Amino acid sequence: MRDKLINNFLKISSIPRMSGNEKQIADFFVGVAKKNNLYYFKDENNNVLIKKKGNIEGESIAFQSHLDMVCVKRDGSNHNFDIDGIDVVINGDEVKAKDTSLGADQGVGLALMLALIEDNSIKHPDLEFLFTVEEETTFNGAITFPYDKVSSKKMINLDYCMDNAIVVASAGDKVDEYIYEGKLSKKDLDSYKLIIKDLSGGNSGENIEASGHNAIITLINSLLEKDVYIKSINGGTFENDIATNCEIVLQSDLDLISEFSNSSIKVEKIDDDESFSLEDTKNIINQILELKSGFISKTASGNLGMIKTIDNKIIITYLYRSTNEEELNSFYDNINNEKYNFRINKLYDDRIWKLNKDSYMFNKYKEIYNNLFHDNPIEIIAQGGLEIASIQKRIDGLDIISIGANMKNIHTVDEVTYISSWEKVYNILINILSYDFSNI
Repeated sequence: MRDKLINNFLKISSIPRMSGNEKQIADFFVGVAKKNNLYYFKDENNNVLIKKKGNIEGESIAFQSHLDMVCVKRDGSNHNFDIDGIDVVINGDEVKAKDTSLGADQGVGLALMLALIEDNSIKHPDLEFLFTVEEETTFNGAITFPYDKVSSKKMINLDYCMDNAIVVASAGDKVDEYIYEGKLSKKDLDSYKLIIKDLSGGNSGENIEASGHNAIITLINSLLEKDVYIKSINGGTFENDIATNCEIVLQSDLDLISEFSNSSIKVEKIDDDESFSLEDTKNIINQILELKSGFISKTASGNLGMIKTIDNKIIITYLYRSTNEEELNSFYDNINNEKYNFRINKLYDDRIWKLNKDSYMFNKYKEIYNNLFHDNPIEIIAQGGLEIASIQKRIDGLDIISIGANMKNIHTVDEVTYISSWEKVYNILINILSYDFSNI
């Protein structure tokens, strides 16, 4: 099975699948269904459902993974995620990518599902395989799929990153744009470009503490108590990820090259002659600091994942998460966007996936795991958002769990996963399928 899983992962990795660009990978799975004479359905958003008839009695089970990946690359890389596949590097058990993110999230889940689709030697009830789009950005796939086409009331999501754990609940989230429109004017001041890059990154749900020290916030903090006039600020790539790079263009009468001479921040003098007013600059800085990143409380976290400037407009993309319903619902009451003249454009939100200790899938998984490994899986309440709540909301009575293979540094150029862990999870899935879920 090792070689099969490796080949599956390489096939999937060869296909471009940035969020919003999932047509090729969706068509790949449609092709798999056609080749194996299986039922398939692809909707207008490139979500795909495949069904495989069982060879034993039992209640049908669905598997779910998202098709898209987060695409980041090293400075200087010519990789084009629109047309290029991932250059996968395998070293023994370890799998990485050359100069880009690997897409193990969720390439591994897709490889496992592909193996289950094509393996006709295993015993299983009816199976359904749901592939969704845009999980890394808008959850559009999980939200828009026509779930009347799904028959299963038992589902396994493969979007976690520890093979000795089971996710039993996850935070809800809100993702918004905070938009500021100021006025640029010419000033007789020196202009500078400040750059910070290559900070620690990753998924903000898995690396919450690092989120509070992302590149955007680090660069903004360096300007506190300095008389500067911002012209533009650009940093980060996705709302869900920790910003590793940020660039600010500004004007000042300070010698900023000397000011930052002993800093990791690169400063260069440039030719420019305009910037926002001091009041605009203070509003921008204060709003960035108002949108806290990292842990906000024991049950809530935030991530200022991206900021960009378009002419005289500053756009911040911010993600807030909480496992506490009251915190989630009262979030907007505690944000001072109007004080700093920002307006909010609400992008999307997702409800909390609540813990259900009576879940049959949860308890059966623990039993199977214990039988196989003589140990209990770690029970995780994930701060990172999963599609589960969106799917569960739309399938009445759905019993769902989330598991996955080991991976580290996801959404970064240092992303790594392990083939032995893929094999472990596949073995668990095979054992789950051998159980009779009828009459539950």
